[in-house]
Amino acid sequence: MTGPTVVPLRSKEFWQDPYPILDAARAQHRTAVSESGEPVILSIADLEAVSAHPIMVPLGLEALDRLGITEGPFRDWRALSLNARDRDDHRRLRTLVGRAFTPLQTQRVRPLVREFVHDLLDELVDAGTMDVQQQFAREVPLFAICVFLGIPEEDRYEIEALHFGTEEGFGWPMTPERKQRADDGIIGLYDYSRRLVERRRSDPQDDLVTALVNVEEAGDRLSEDELLAMVVNLIGGAIGSTSSAITNAAYLFATHPDQARLLRTETSLDREAVEEVLRFAPPFRSTRRKALDAVEVAGLSLAPGDSVFLSRQAANRDPERFERPHDFDIRRGDTNHASFGHGPHFCLGQALARVNLTEAVPALVRRCTDLELDCEPARIPFDPVEKFDALTIRFRGASRP
Repeated sequence: MTGPTVVPLRSKEFWQDPYPILDAARAQHRTAVSESGEPVILSIADLEAVSAHPIMVPLGLEALDRLGITEGPFRDWRALSLNARDRDDHRRLRTLVGRAFTPLQTQRVRPLVREFVHDLLDELVDAGTMDVQQQFAREVPLFAICVFLGIPEEDRYEIEALHFGTEEGFGWPMTPERKQRADDGIIGLYDYSRRLVERRRSDPQDDLVTALVNVEEAGDRLSEDELLAMVVNLIGGAIGSTSSAITNAAYLFATHPDQARLLRTETSLDREAVEEVLRFAPPFRSTRRKALDAVEVAGLSLAPGDSVFLSRQAANRDPERFERPHDFDIRRGDTNHASFGHGPHFCLGQALARVNLTEAVPALVRRCTDLELDCEPARIPFDPVEKFDALTIRFRGASRP
């Protein structure tokens, strides 16, 4: 086996179809390297080892430094978020939030999401065509997180507009205009979250914001800054990635009609279908970790401050873990994928995401029969969340079951 292959992470071609490049790199060496020399993790076992290692932590604010965001409201918020906290600090915050973010809280929204999905499809299916991203995929997680947090229906689209702005803070290349939109979005979400928290203190409800206001662990509570940052964090984390997964599902079932037919006839495959979508097309392509101290992990010798690029796309197509990794097969069964991460920073909102996906994806496929693409979609490059420039489908509409 030769040395590591250089993977062109910043090329548009790589963003459109990375898998031939990743497969070729895997055939040459255990890991690859980026154009800048950063190690690229390819196997799912190595991704799990790096993610779980106590010396390896997320980049935190260094990720914003690399984008050129060195000050401002967006950076101030990010400094308080879970992804910027390490070790004991992260463990404390995650424990407190986890006491409020219970399975009961998550499952409480399922029947409401189910009804919303079918009400929305009632409005859409007669047209025989749909812009999945704009008309369906963003609407479902937006509704769910608003119900989950106790945000009134009339405020839903204010939240969506502000969230759109915050997404600019993760884009590349960064520009002054993008940074300003990110700062403006964060300021707006903080203002809204502050008002919402004040209402829940005086008028508690059965929602997550009330639970976060009241949560306590061994005498410890969330500070006001932590509470507001967490509400903003939950809004942002719930919408973009789940919207991406729903859009990816529509694309995959439109281009794999045999799998769409299978899902329409076998309701027992709902969960497996969602997990296979997540494996085959992870909403977040990658993440990074940096070494706090000298460490050897995944066959790499890292110095303090060295970072590694964790390719979830490569890990989810690892032939050592998955048979026929490039086949989209909802009967696969073993879908222990990397799309929600691994280790201490495993996605906090994965249970809510799975509620959204198991309600939205099967309903979309079953109520949009003869599903086909009605465009030639291209993936938007250099965005951390997988997005198409557009995804229009055509179909024959079916009534709700």
